[in-house]
Amino acid sequence: MYKADSEKMLKKKITFFGLVAIFVGLNIGGALFSLTNLAADITGPSLPLAMLIASIPVVLALVPYSMFSSAWPTTSATYRYSQLLSPPLAFIHMLTLLLSITIGGQPLFAYTFGQYFKELVPFPPVWTGVIVFTLFYIVNLLGIKFTTILQIFLFLILMGALIMFFGTGISHVRAVNFSPLFPNGIGKFLAASGILFTFCAGGLFVIDVGGEVIDGSKRYKSALLSSMIIVVVIYLLLHLVTVGSVPWDTLKEQGTLIVVARSFMGQGPLTFFIIGGALIACATTINIIFTIISRGLMVVSAEGLLPAFLGKVNKRFGTPHWGLTITYIGCTAALLILTSPIARGLADDPVLLFGAMTNFGLILSITVICIAGARVPAKNDLLYQRSRYRISKKTVAVISWITVGMNSIIFLLLVLLVKKAAMIFFILIAISVIFYFIRIKFLKKRGIDIPGIPIIE
Repeated sequence: MYKADSEKMLKKKITFFGLVAIFVGLNIGGALFSLTNLAADITGPSLPLAMLIASIPVVLALVPYSMFSSAWPTTSATYRYSQLLSPPLAFIHMLTLLLSITIGGQPLFAYTFGQYFKELVPFPPVWTGVIVFTLFYIVNLLGIKFTTILQIFLFLILMGALIMFFGTGISHVRAVNFSPLFPNGIGKFLAASGILFTFCAGGLFVIDVGGEVIDGSKRYKSALLSSMIIVVVIYLLLHLVTVGSVPWDTLKEQGTLIVVARSFMGQGPLTFFIIGGALIACATTINIIFTIISRGLMVVSAEGLLPAFLGKVNKRFGTPHWGLTITYIGCTAALLILTSPIARGLADDPVLLFGAMTNFGLILSITVICIAGARVPAKNDLLYQRSRYRISKKTVAVISWITVGMNSIIFLLLVLLVKKAAMIFFILIAISVIFYFIRIKFLKKRGIDIPGIPIIE
């Protein structure tokens, strides 16, 4: 397997349970506690059904993702697997994704953390988010083992809070709250599925820490499917309680799930739900996204397509400290700028802007991997034979193309719903394309080899 020198310095410390905790942490995170009310306002009581629609292409995507990750577990796998399809496309979509998460995903989760924290302590949500960024920047500097142990610990607390939420709330679900099922029409129902895409899709990026997983080929085979089942079941239960226990049109009033929890929880359980549920959900997502983005910068910079300093790994902790630092600065700047008055023209609701940017990036990236899943096995039999999944190449291709089609429909519906955010996303793609060709020209002038398709030995 091809590995850059910096990648070889990373340490294999992630166990099977660590993988599950990372997957669930990426999925059941800030998006649940920030976008649920937003999606409910769009689609009404049909929220659980919209969640099911959003999960279908992600569940189908498990086929190519499982094939790749069990055959070649590697760092920044999203980039590596798409390189097998097209090196230029791999870089362009990877940089677009990193930018989307930096100015969309991370600010979304930090801002949401601040909104819920404000219920406990009257402190500005934006500055709470900055503090949280700083905390998990430091955590990630200490290495993947410490990061994973913390992730598992937070994951267990999060599960306890979520079980308490639907355990105490299920008895308050009333049939009357589900009528009418589609108050805003089928179009809005499908658009809400686009908003909810990130709920299941984020966990797929657990493949990007493959180079640090103990016995990755074996672990990924069972971790991806079992984690996805956990996530989908939890979401359906939570959404059932959310729109079933209170009238759906009251959810927009506060913008958080506290309005739901308060309807059937006392102050003690409510406080635990805020801390153990909302705050920890946001924290686990922020924590592991720092890990994944910094690894992506490390791998791409090792090939010369980004400045080399981004890939330097700290010898003591085995972490790409400069990549982490740049990511931290970018996320913090995006949070401060996009929630300020000067950004009001881009979106009246920063949560909608952040959420849309996150979903656009995820849909693009997963679609590229699925196209690779449809085409690469036919050209690279070695990779296919190494996979622990014995599904025919034709079946993998058919499922992958179906996923591509569904993702494309969700993407278009989301564009129609949030046109300004879509414009920003297309600008990010243009920036990535321009940067790629400028960088390639720069490398050619200096006689530096241009990255090609990775060689799998």
